[in-house]
Amino acid sequence: MGSKITKISSTSEKISGRGGLSLFMRYVQNIGLYALFSKTVMPVLPRSSNKGLQLGQFIKQIIAFMIDGTETSISSFDTRKTDTGYASVIENTMEEMASSHQIKRFFAKMSFIKSKIFNNILHQLFLWRLQIEKPQIIELGIDTMVLNNDDARKREGCEVTYKRKKGFQPLHICWKSFLIDVLFRKGSAHSNHGTDYIDRIRTIVNFIRENYSQDVPILICADSGFADQKAYKVFEEDLDIHYITTGKIYKPTRNYI
Repeated sequence: MGSKITKISSTSEKISGRGGLSLFMRYVQNIGLYALFSKTVMPVLPRSSNKGLQLGQFIKQIIAFMIDGTETSISSFDTRKTDTGYASVIENTMEEMASSHQIKRFFAKMSFIKSKIFNNILHQLFLWRLQIEKPQIIELGIDTMVLNNDDARKREGCEVTYKRKKGFQPLHICWKSFLIDVLFRKGSAHSNHGTDYIDRIRTIVNFIRENYSQDVPILICADSGFADQKAYKVFEEDLDIHYITTGKIYKPTRNYI
């Protein structure tokens, strides 16, 4: 408890640019993200000794690293490991600070975990938000995002995308500003590549039906790259959802709006 922040007040001293980091990290802790991540990932991680940092600490420090953004190299963890001020901001003792080598070993372990595990975490966070906001209609957006790896030294698995960049093209499903399902894919995978689109929509719609509501209307919003009669048929016969593309709504025969 010695490293915990117990009071926040005004000061006449110069405030660090990281002043808001502690509030964000406390929020992440209070919503139970560390516990959720550990519960989901621990069963599939290779067994290791109890020595060293716990899984929650790695997640905590990686999230702080991404939100902070002042240094973007993995080697910067070595600087943070000796920075007492930074440790205090994220409510850590110096012994709990991770080195760059520990972070690299952590990522090496995580590389064996399939995307389904990470999507389980996104789905649970999505359900948590649904239960808070209780929307009467759920509008899901779907699209791809081109990742440009042209300047990367190591580009294993990269392929030329439609934007003529060597990279990847993951498939994203979002609700409002939240990513709720992600499929990492090669760069040449177009919007409606294979059955990726239908499979991911089926997964997230079934999750909503099983865990939130059997009756809530669901709208799927996408551009014309996802316009596919096979998808329309699946949405009508199996999922009973609406589909929006290029401003027009495709309505199943059993519609309820």
